[in-house]
Amino acid sequence: MGQITYRPYAPRDFKALSDIINITWGHEKSYSLTTAVRLSNAYLRLCLTEQTFAQVALYNEKPIGVIMGNSFRTSHKTLKYRLHAGWALLMLSLTAEGRRAWHFYEEIDQIYEKLLSRQTRDYEGELTFLAIHPGYRGLGIGKELYRRFSGYMNSENIQHFYVFTDTTCNYGFYEGQKMLLCGTEEVTLPVNGSPEQFLFFIYENFTGRT
Repeated sequence: MGQITYRPYAPRDFKALSDIINITWGHEKSYSLTTAVRLSNAYLRLCLTEQTFAQVALYNEKPIGVIMGNSFRTSHKTLKYRLHAGWALLMLSLTAEGRRAWHFYEEIDQIYEKLLSRQTRDYEGELTFLAIHPGYRGLGIGKELYRRFSGYMNSENIQHFYVFTDTTCNYGFYEGQKMLLCGTEEVTLPVNGSPEQFLFFIYENFTGRT
């Protein structure tokens, strides 16, 4: 059995983490290989522009999981990340399939904005992204990554943060971490030309609550 370790994100982790996104969301089942890779790259690049905290889980030094979050109190030094994200989106937009793929995510962003606009609380942070390679789930990696993110929120003196998720993800994980469901939105979106039903959620957490 190898060793699972944790450390801050490093640029050398990008390829492995993009692959995890591709596998987790099954991009290759919906798009060509080229579009699937470009879509995963673009999504990860945009996540990196929003983060002030990023921790990676490694198995024998291979990235197998990641958590990213955002303290609204901390300034973002993201010019390099934004340039990389712009290039990734440009590559994705080179084909009609790529443009359709990104439009799907733009629609999801609009749903997230709607969910957030309904909240009365002023949040101070966001859990931006959490993903574990399917082959390493059930080992407590997600819980450990969440614990580290929660510790970061505490260090920033942040009591209220949120996360968006949906029925394509293990949203029950957040309830297991004592986050509270505070909004839902049911939406029909086109997938491979066919309509599919999705439920989107916003959960909130209070780091000072026991």
